[in-house]
Amino acid sequence: MSTHSQTMNAPEPDLIDLLRDWWRLRGWIMAGMVAGVLAAFAFLALAVPQYRVSMLIAPADRGTGTDIKALLPDNATFALQYLASSIGAQDTTDFSRLENIMRGADVAAIVMKNKDVADGVRASRSLRISAGADIRDPAELADWMARTIKIEPVGTTTMRRVVLNHPDREWATGFLTLVHDAADRLIRNDVRTRADARSAYLQDALRRTDHPDHRRALTNLLMEQEHVRMMLAMDEAFAAVIAESPSASARAVWPRKSIVLPAFVFAGAVLFYCLGLIFGRRDRHA
Repeated sequence: MSTHSQTMNAPEPDLIDLLRDWWRLRGWIMAGMVAGVLAAFAFLALAVPQYRVSMLIAPADRGTGTDIKALLPDNATFALQYLASSIGAQDTTDFSRLENIMRGADVAAIVMKNKDVADGVRASRSLRISAGADIRDPAELADWMARTIKIEPVGTTTMRRVVLNHPDREWATGFLTLVHDAADRLIRNDVRTRADARSAYLQDALRRTDHPDHRRALTNLLMEQEHVRMMLAMDEAFAAVIAESPSASARAVWPRKSIVLPAFVFAGAVLFYCLGLIFGRRDRHA
């Protein structure tokens, strides 16, 4: 009978055969476990501990909607409902905008003015032998922020949790605050520019209008813009407030010894078991 036929007719290995192989190769497996332990300790020695720093943000509580009660004096309930919905929509829009620009180039350009940012980004590395990121322009910083800063939803609420893993807890907490302030200031400046332009246009239109109803409508729109400018003049967050200040985890979230050590030991045992099967088969055929 040919060798191929013998191979085809050979019985499938069962659990007993597997246990025999394990016992026969127990020396290889033990050597692999020892190698796994040594590799795990070497990896832990080279790994830079990373701490989880998180910050909770929420839409700012403010009112910038159009006051239409004077336009609809006979239906005050409808006016109030419309006002509330318009305020909520505007707040949500500004908050969504902040959420999307926090990791953008415009925010990065403002953040880069802080001389400590480049050093902190350079220190953000996973292994001691690896080189940190060298940030030279806002585009590179924005790319680093997009990769490292995570924005997570908080249940079904409108709040968001901003998360950053970094070796330096103090730097990371300050950096998240800096990013929030820069994004909020960008939105504040844009809204201020638009409110000033609208106010100038409405004042000019009011001077050129004599119709009482038109003047009343223009006056209410002008009061809305003045309300927005008043909110902007206050020294507080405009698009999003920090509901929970940035805080760092008490322990490093990476690397985790409870996961790294067993994983390396198991990988070493499996690797050396396979090597034992290969070299053991060669020795039998030699």
